[in-house]
Amino acid sequence: MRPGLARMAVLSLVLGAAGCGWQPTRSADAEDVLNALSGTLVYGGDAAPGDVVVILYAADAPPPPAGTGRPVTFATVPAEAFTGDGAGLQSAPWTLSQVPDGDWLVSALMDLDGDFHPLLTSNAGATCGDAAGAHLADLSSTEPAVVSVEGGQLLDDVTILIAAEYGIERPAFQFDSNSVDLTAAQAALFDFADDSELFTLSSIAVHSELVDLTGPFDGTDPCDTAFWVHFPDDDQDGAPDPHVTYGEEGVPMVWPRVYMRYLGELPDGETIVAEAVPNPLMLSIFGGPVQLDEQTPLTTMDVAFVPAAVHFLADGRQVVLSGDDVPTGAWSVTVVAETGQTWTLPNETAAAAATDASFSPATQEQVFVLQ
Repeated sequence: MRPGLARMAVLSLVLGAAGCGWQPTRSADAEDVLNALSGTLVYGGDAAPGDVVVILYAADAPPPPAGTGRPVTFATVPAEAFTGDGAGLQSAPWTLSQVPDGDWLVSALMDLDGDFHPLLTSNAGATCGDAAGAHLADLSSTEPAVVSVEGGQLLDDVTILIAAEYGIERPAFQFDSNSVDLTAAQAALFDFADDSELFTLSSIAVHSELVDLTGPFDGTDPCDTAFWVHFPDDDQDGAPDPHVTYGEEGVPMVWPRVYMRYLGELPDGETIVAEAVPNPLMLSIFGGPVQLDEQTPLTTMDVAFVPAAVHFLADGRQVVLSGDDVPTGAWSVTVVAETGQTWTLPNETAAAAATDASFSPATQEQVFVLQ
């Protein structure tokens, strides 16, 4: 097996210091008591504050862009709870109850257009103009801090700083082509000039009763949908950094990231996931439109299906699949922008009413088909 395949879907996150708090005494036979977190939201933006959703993630399953974790629980804080003179920092209290024992990341989203819902794929992302927040290790760092609780703890001093505004839109898309032959993909592995392993995504405007996104990007408004493609050169050596999974295969790191989930029948508690790779031939050194270490908005993007996946079993074991072991059939596709904003096909807008005749909900029930 190629070295890159053995590292399939391995993601890492450097985490800060853990929180601390009062721990009650318990009798040996007492039932587990759930925990509570509370603290202060601090907002320093120029706009008037909006409603905030405080979201809890498992520390070992962080949200995009660091990982692909999903919310464990959430709480809402209304805009009117913020106090301040409007000229500087404003603050509001927040509380999350019924928190299980464990290690957690606490983030927040100021939903200025009122369309966020963490349990709907179509609405579980920040849109352009919303503001992001997190409980940080310290104010000089952008690293999130881990909050650890057990045995009925109450942590009441968890501060969440809301400061980062999303300046681009979610990468909403449809498939221009959505199928790949598994045998052909194996033969063309990492030969990106051979389109046998490629499928094509195209930016799309979404006008649904659930969410409204304008686009595609025409070069004027960054709040239109697009793929903001970036080949990082963090070490400034004049070459793209290696891909975190397939770097030893000569594949460069690139944003956005593309993840896939098998939609066929599996036993309860199991899932199969894979990572696809945006075509590195988009780089200017190969004649493409993207300069090294610059973010470039594109409205179409070719993506290579790599015939490898990870099978997560119900007992926590992980089995790497490659070649013919990768299951054929329908897969979902999630595009993760460098900002952490996401879009997934299929999603709930496929069954919701369109608010403009230019939008076809049928585009949002498309799946990727591995033949």
